[in-house]
Amino acid sequence: MELISTGSSFDKYYRSLNSSYRKVFNKYLMLHYPMFSEKNESLERRQINLTDFCIAQLASLKDKRILEVGCGNGIQSIYIANTFSPLETIGIDLNAENINLARHLEHEGNRVIFYVDDAHKLENIADNSIDTVICIESAFHYAEKELFLAQIYRVLKYEGEFVIADILSRSYKKRYLLRNWKKKMFFYHWTLDQYVKSFHQSGLEVEKTFDITPDIIMGYNGYLRWIKPGDMESGILRYLALQIFLLIQVNLNLHMLRIRRQYMIFKGKKKTA
Repeated sequence: MELISTGSSFDKYYRSLNSSYRKVFNKYLMLHYPMFSEKNESLERRQINLTDFCIAQLASLKDKRILEVGCGNGIQSIYIANTFSPLETIGIDLNAENINLARHLEHEGNRVIFYVDDAHKLENIADNSIDTVICIESAFHYAEKELFLAQIYRVLKYEGEFVIADILSRSYKKRYLLRNWKKKMFFYHWTLDQYVKSFHQSGLEVEKTFDITPDIIMGYNGYLRWIKPGDMESGILRYLALQIFLLIQVNLNLHMLRIRRQYMIFKGKKKTA
């Protein structure tokens, strides 16, 4: 029932995903898609691939103040703090359950702070106080991305950098039969044209754009091997149920990426005054 409930609401999706990761892998994982690098990688490794690719587009994070918008369960913020040695890492997310989980995770002594906050407002973040903003696979949940981009501009220092990885719609076509479900799941996918227009209006300068859709599709190669029967203490029935769920979920994601969606990364900076 827990797995079935993932598609009923935004909160239940992430609650179920966190719970499933904990039960299957005995730890929490990042909450974004996998990115291919080489054969026979684990889900965790391919999620890290995506994070590493995004960070590689930025200048060194060492001794800088980092803001991750849409940090989810905090695993990615902690990974960034432990791997890239920023002065401070701040993670914000609208989901209070995710932030509560993040605050209880152990990390290696690097300064990591988590807040419940709205990407449209960033009420806990002061003007011109952040060196680098990172938002990986969260912005498609934001109903008013113009406000989100305006907040990035507000909190970044001059010449501060940002990287946004988002799942975009390939067309403006509205699907009214799914409207109520999309609202429950907080799905607000923009097109590339909408992003380009809003970046231009926001004062944020995009320096690099990447379409990594093929790499994300390849990231699912071998996904049925990510979970082995021996990994689960709850027995073979739950293992089979989880494999069926994976089969459905992964193939739905792949279908959307091939037909209706594209996975884009935008790297840029705040223009000087």
